[in-house]
Amino acid sequence: MRVNVKFILQNNGIPSDYHRVFLSFLKRSISCINNGAYFERYFSGNSRRPYTFSIGLPSPVFRKDKIDLSKNEVSMIFSTGDKLTGYIFYSAFLSQKNKDFPLKNNSMQLVSIQKLRDFETDENEILVKMLSPLCIREHTENSDIYYSCDSDNFLEKLNGTIKQQLLFDGFSEDLLKDFCVIPIDLKKTVVYHYGQYCEVSIGTLSMKGDKAILNYLLKNGIGSRKSAGFGCIKLLVE
Repeated sequence: MRVNVKFILQNNGIPSDYHRVFLSFLKRSISCINNGAYFERYFSGNSRRPYTFSIGLPSPVFRKDKIDLSKNEVSMIFSTGDKLTGYIFYSAFLSQKNKDFPLKNNSMQLVSIQKLRDFETDENEILVKMLSPLCIREHTENSDIYYSCDSDNFLEKLNGTIKQQLLFDGFSEDLLKDFCVIPIDLKKTVVYHYGQYCEVSIGTLSMKGDKAILNYLLKNGIGSRKSAGFGCIKLLVE
């Protein structure tokens, strides 16, 4: 399921750590349905989060502690390949319609929810565009290391991260044998997230492999920190 959620802001600005804003919105939304029964499923420490999202910011101008926008509106595309998760979050969004959500020196209000067509392919090679930045993170005991397309070993880390994601989600090593991701037109950028600047990439990639894998990634996203608003993709060319 893929849903477009639109918000109106009280004024034309949003905190620079905007991923954190929408994570807070998702948490409040889930807390407000069925007496919060689904909160632990999606937001406990080790819970599996089978979704991704991207944020649309109109003509953003990035300042030190905020982002100025050309309009007082933002949008979120929420995507999941899990039907139950889709219905739960859709219900959660409905619970927040026309309600104010406070921000620093601002507030936003959900005004519309629209179901979108899911991306699917019958091919074994596709071209995709990043709707939200591609995050590749290597977690160590003391710190996190982020890799962008400018990193020397980016291709290795990119494919290794996605294959580990697929193995964790139940795909066999045999099915992953011919899978690969190839950067086509990627650029490095930096995102402020939870108090730190993270190296990420935006642009287009080619993905090759079994169509079941490609369709799974189209719906659930690629890379690290998908449930924090990274790795959401759009099908361009089959």
